[in-house]
Amino acid sequence: MFEHLPGFRDFYPEDLARRNHLFGIIREVVKLFDFSEFDAPVLEPLELYLEKSGEEIASQLFHFTDQGGREVALRPELTPSLARLVGARAETLKKPIKWFHLGEHFRYERPQKGRLRSFFQFNADILGESDPAADAEVMALLISILEEFGLGRDQFRVRLSDRVIWSLFLESRKVPEDKRSHLLGIVDKSARRKPEVTKEDLEKLLPGESDSFLDEVNELKAIQGVEGVIKRLQSFSTADGDTADQRAVDWQRLISQLESLGCMETVDVDLGIVRGLAYYTGFVYEA
Repeated sequence: MFEHLPGFRDFYPEDLARRNHLFGIIREVVKLFDFSEFDAPVLEPLELYLEKSGEEIASQLFHFTDQGGREVALRPELTPSLARLVGARAETLKKPIKWFHLGEHFRYERPQKGRLRSFFQFNADILGESDPAADAEVMALLISILEEFGLGRDQFRVRLSDRVIWSLFLESRKVPEDKRSHLLGIVDKSARRKPEVTKEDLEKLLPGESDSFLDEVNELKAIQGVEGVIKRLQSFSTADGDTADQRAVDWQRLISQLESLGCMETVDVDLGIVRGLAYYTGFVYEA
């Protein structure tokens, strides 16, 4: 008797019915927000992922050489494919581009609860729009989907942070550019690790500065409310006045838009969401 491979799942009819029900809700809501569905091949050139994330990601991929001698990989995420599609028709696509995708992805990682080697992922992207209103729209979409799943607003929170604030913080401390991404990765993991492990890693990058650095990190994480964010941004004005001032305006615009959409009662400012990966460059949020 054969069994499925580790990290993969079978969907018997009753399981598939539940999955399709949830996917149906997502599709109904996202189309109300005027997003268009697209798709891309599940098999892509390996180089597409190495270009975005570096050689080290290869160990996390299902990749092989096909019969034509091409290095290929099963998609671990959709962003590179999305960029490829949009780039191919960048001159003719009407902006902003609002596309969504719901499909299967693959990562060769150790299977664990909630994280298998085969998984389904929903993506909603707005491209060609830099105004914070685009972030507000995606956050409103997230909240609407959770509500349509049957969750009340007292049953979930959306935590809102900002990578620009963390970049300004590192700049204010004159942290060398080549250390910043690694430092943010350490800070991002700090809530899930023992304090002594975090301090040890920081000391390797910032000898003699780990204590003062960690104190400031904890001060940033403790900020609550938009007023606290604006005040902290104003303190960065000597480091990069234009960026800090513009970011304060962006925060005000984002919050104003969320209020007009009736979403702020579910949103908490939480700068503890850092994200270590370099492609996070602006507002970040999770439910």
